[in-house]
Amino acid sequence: MSIGAKRAFQPAREAICRAPTCRNHFIRWPHRFQSNYPQPKPTRRSITEQKWSTSMVFLTSTMVGSIMYVVGINVQLKNRTAQDDALWLPSPTSSQFKAALEMVREWLPLECVSCDPQELLFHGTSPWSYHHPDSLPGAVLYPRSTQDVAQIVKIASKYHIPIVPFSGGTSLEGHFNAPSSAPVDPHNHHLHHHPVTIDDHQLDPGHSFCVDFSRHMNKILAVHEEDLDVVVQPGVSYEDLNRHLRDLSSSSSSSASSPHTLFFPVDPGPGAQIGGMIGTGCSGTNAVKYGTMRENVINMTVVMANGDVVKTRQRAKKCAAGPDLGKLFIGSEGTLGLVTEATLRLQPVLPTSVGVAHFASVHAATSTVLELIKQGVSLACIELLDDQMMMAVNHASDTFKYEEKPSLFLKFTGTQAQIKSDEELTAKILKRNGGSQMKMAKSEAEAAEIWHARKVCLWSTLDYAPGHRAWTTDVCVPLSHLPRLIADTKADIHARNLKATMLGHVGDGNFHCILLFNDHHELAQVRQCVHQMVRLAQDLDGTCTGEHGVGIGKMMHLEYELGKGTLDLLRKIKRTVDPQNIMNPGKLIPPT
Repeated sequence: MSIGAKRAFQPAREAICRAPTCRNHFIRWPHRFQSNYPQPKPTRRSITEQKWSTSMVFLTSTMVGSIMYVVGINVQLKNRTAQDDALWLPSPTSSQFKAALEMVREWLPLECVSCDPQELLFHGTSPWSYHHPDSLPGAVLYPRSTQDVAQIVKIASKYHIPIVPFSGGTSLEGHFNAPSSAPVDPHNHHLHHHPVTIDDHQLDPGHSFCVDFSRHMNKILAVHEEDLDVVVQPGVSYEDLNRHLRDLSSSSSSSASSPHTLFFPVDPGPGAQIGGMIGTGCSGTNAVKYGTMRENVINMTVVMANGDVVKTRQRAKKCAAGPDLGKLFIGSEGTLGLVTEATLRLQPVLPTSVGVAHFASVHAATSTVLELIKQGVSLACIELLDDQMMMAVNHASDTFKYEEKPSLFLKFTGTQAQIKSDEELTAKILKRNGGSQMKMAKSEAEAAEIWHARKVCLWSTLDYAPGHRAWTTDVCVPLSHLPRLIADTKADIHARNLKATMLGHVGDGNFHCILLFNDHHELAQVRQCVHQMVRLAQDLDGTCTGEHGVGIGKMMHLEYELGKGTLDLLRKIKRTVDPQNIMNPGKLIPPT
């Protein structure tokens, strides 16, 4: 080294030589595994005796500089503002989107890529959601296989293109809206004054891909009758799946009531498909006996944000080989990955009977439900319809006419002997709680007609109030708190002079409210009523949504319900598996 270079290092060398050496520092610092036996004392040389080479000075200076750099980076990350986090949205340019779309067209055939304005409108808006987008998807893609989905995601990742999954399109909370040009404010979203009607045709295409599984990825891949499971793609509707299982049983010369006939028990609103059902973690009328999607999905094949394909587990009914990572994707609303296959649990079709009972009050009806469950009555479904809903049902029905009072729709299941015993016990419980005599269906056709009235409550409500539009929401509380939640919500609806109907899967504390409006003032009142209903449910140790999911509509309620620590953990998981935030951005996980 030249004399000039040595002189340049001299100040740093002298400064370091005046400090204790690293060697002496570590000699004085006790190691947690060191022996308890006395050790020879080290001989400490005086500082003036330390000999530092130029290499040692250089290496030590480099190490100190590196440490300071890392510390500085950590300080920057810790001091990142809420505004920085709120801007954590992919913003591809027009040229990036065009380049990505060209690459997709090289992979997919012509009929699997659409920029048709009507298709963009259909995939970007919903007549049942009042969480309006400010743009449409830039293209709708129809993959044919897991390999297609993986390739689409790899291209989107390369060009930072947001991806929005789409299957049945029946969600209510804005789940398949195209990403907003600005992040939704999770605290004030419910106060935004959207008009009653919006001309969606004025929306422009944005720079996102909508991936629709319903056209090609709608196949039932395998039915394992002996294992009671089925493998499906995300574009299969639960109704088509159950029709297929019935047809399969018929072709095997099994009767419809045979225990060999199988069905998939999760039954949300008509038209729902498996992909969306997994994404929202939904349930339905059968949840009191069979549970939600979380209990009825065995495994999934998932395409991650970088295009990797993972399978969450094997088909065994139980597994102790680590945590069930599949639960991470159920209810994640497409924000962590795209599900391309799922193995679902099936159940045997058992004999059933259906009955309806009426009550003087909602409180009497819910008290009856509590007693039925405590007594162990084997019910597949327990549905509550309030007096306003019963009026709507009567208005829509040409066959059955019911008392226009709070009513329970009951479905018993089991062996014939068990059903008879449960019907007798239920009649006694109804009488104790002031309920009417139970009207039982006399045939399978009559039972189907009664249950159909329950499944089409939304359309019955709209038909009963022509000219109105409907806002549908749901909450869920521990069963013991359900009477208070319903009573307080009905009082709030009355105080706001709104029209509304109620129905609920009361066996698990979940109920839906269909609130009607036809002008700006009523829409504002509906928004405030929904906010109050959600907050009351959370204060009663419940949740802002039992089965509809979060989407855009209920993001503002998550921190109050889950707490900041839980949300921060969810954000860390999201950033780990999707660092570019291209998977359905702006949904479920509120920005800080």
